[in-house]
Parts: sequence; C-alpha cells; structure tokens
Amino acid sequence: METTLVYSPLIQMTEETRNEALDPDARLMLRFKDGDTEAFERLFMRHMHPIVNFAYRFVRNREVAEELAQEIFLKVHDAAGSYRVQAKFTTWLYRIATNVCLNEVRRPHFRNAHQSLDANPRETPDEVSFDLEDKGAVDAEKLLERQAIAQALRQALDQIPEKQRIAFILSKYQELSYVEVADIMKISEKAVKSLIHRAKGALVERLKPLLPEL
Repeated sequence: METTLVYSPLIQMTEETRNEALDPDARLMLRFKDGDTEAFERLFMRHMHPIVNFAYRFVRNREVAEELAQEIFLKVHDAAGSYRVQAKFTTWLYRIATNVCLNEVRRPHFRNAHQSLDANPRETPDEVSFDLEDKGAVDAEKLLERQAIAQALRQALDQIPEKQRIAFILSKYQELSYVEVADIMKISEKAVKSLIHRAKGALVERLKPLLPEL
C-alpha cells in the first residue's frame, strides 16, 4: 500500500518562527547582521559592563579592561557578516572575550606591568569605595580586612592554572551555568566541574593565612 505524504504548513518552521525561538541577544545580532545598527547598540549597552568586569579579572586595571572590552565589541561588530546561531549569543561573546583577554595576559610586556599593579591595585568596576572617616557607612577595620582579602583573592587567581581561572571567573563572577561554561571553553560539563573544584581548593589554600577558619 502506497503511503501518501501530506504537506502541512504547520510543521514547517519559517525563518521568522525560528528567529522568534532564539534568545533575545541572538535575535538582536541577526538584526544587526541585516543592517540594523540600533540592534548592535542595544547589545553593546546590555553587555559592556559585564565584559569590562570580565576583562578586569584578567588584567586588574580598569583602563586596560575598558580598552579590551572595546576590542571585544569591535570583533563582534566585524564578525556580523559571518554570524551564525549555533549557541547562545553570550556563549559566542564570551569565547571572543576569553581569547582577547588571554592574548593580552600572554604578551611579554604584561608581566612587568602586572607586577606594578600588585603594589598599587586599581579598584574593580563593581567594587564600591567607602570613606574610612564615615563611621556610619562601614567599620574601617572590617573594610580594610575585606579589601585585603579581595586583593589576596585577585593575586591568588593570577597564580592558578589558566583553565581553572577561566572556568572560575565565568562561573563565579559572570554567573554562567556549568553548561554555558562548557560551551564557551569547548570542554565537557564534567571537566568544568573538575576545573572549578580544583580552582576553589587552590584559592582556599592560598587564602588560609588571611582566613584561618578555613
């Protein structure tokens, strides 16, 4: 008996329907690809601050972090013509951001400049400054202790292996899921969990002098 296949438009996803199923950032990127410059501006405004913070975790200098963020979004801009939706937009964005940041910290000049930052660290974009004379705001002694721990954590992050540092930053500071981190790093979710576990162990070990209760 011959089977007749009946075409039904209901089971065919149009290009418009597929686009509607995408995450909002991917839709914006596709609109920019089609010439909508306002869509790129919206992506820039939405992700610029998180990307600056991400870059700062690598270079620990706000001005350099902002320059790297500009470079990252320039790459996003220039890649619009070849953009294909193969993952979440943030996955694609953080792959670019990770490569740009790693290229920066691997440059020969970075080590000397980085050592000078240890003696005079810059304030991170998402940290808040407090006036130590303002007793009603924050206890000065506790603030100094918190700042010392924060600086020790930044220095400890610099000392752990590169893959552990990337996985930890993406998960802890950028608040991405293990699945997203795995997609960004192109490794398994199990490997991400292992990297983060080892990173946490290494950081705790280095922070023990400041946090003896650990």
